[in-house]
Amino acid sequence: MGRIGGILREIGDWITGGAAAPEIVRAVTAEGLSYLGRVGLHELLMQVQRIEAEGVPGSLLEAGCARGGSAIVIASGKSKARPFTIYDVFGMIPPPSEKDGKDVHARYKAILSGKATGRGGRPYYGYQTDLYAEVLANFARYRLPTEQNNIRLCKGLFQETLHPDAPVALAHIDGDWYESVKVCLERIVPWLSSRGVLVIDDYYHWSGCRMAVDDYFADKNADFRIVHGARLHILRK
Repeated sequence: MGRIGGILREIGDWITGGAAAPEIVRAVTAEGLSYLGRVGLHELLMQVQRIEAEGVPGSLLEAGCARGGSAIVIASGKSKARPFTIYDVFGMIPPPSEKDGKDVHARYKAILSGKATGRGGRPYYGYQTDLYAEVLANFARYRLPTEQNNIRLCKGLFQETLHPDAPVALAHIDGDWYESVKVCLERIVPWLSSRGVLVIDDYYHWSGCRMAVDDYFADKNADFRIVHGARLHILRK
């Protein structure tokens, strides 16, 4: 794929192109429930809507949900029948590895110090005492109770919990560091449906994530279409 010097934008039917964001995107953004921001959340929602409109087979996955904002937006656009599984440690993010750059290690040091902040200066989500319960409550507040909407929360490290065994239509990968993103790609991509999509949250933000994506897709360009928006979108042809 190669390193990207700047973010290019490709405007298509499923990229916002400046369209007004739906109310759920505005609400999630105003609450600071997601790091994606309004444009990133809108792009994510439109991918879900595209998958539903085109009948792309498979479940939806999210690897890394923080306070649940992006997951709520994904759930709002899917049919009730389509399964949606959310993977997270629901607590403190695991440490980076030697594959991650100085930027990642500096961020992790700040997190461990107890001084890291979240969206809009709010407390960092990893400091919450019961993030799992908070995410469930956030879904309920948005009238998307998990049990009634075919949504499952799976707690633990991706290495231990993430084992897809059926087609995947969309995966939102928000693992931040190299090893977390790498394991997601290795396990999800073989199951990704034709016209299915990966949305990579941190490709433009953390060196480890970017390197994991570049390493994995270095010999796979012919099978995928790369689209650059607020986040990186990788579509299987």
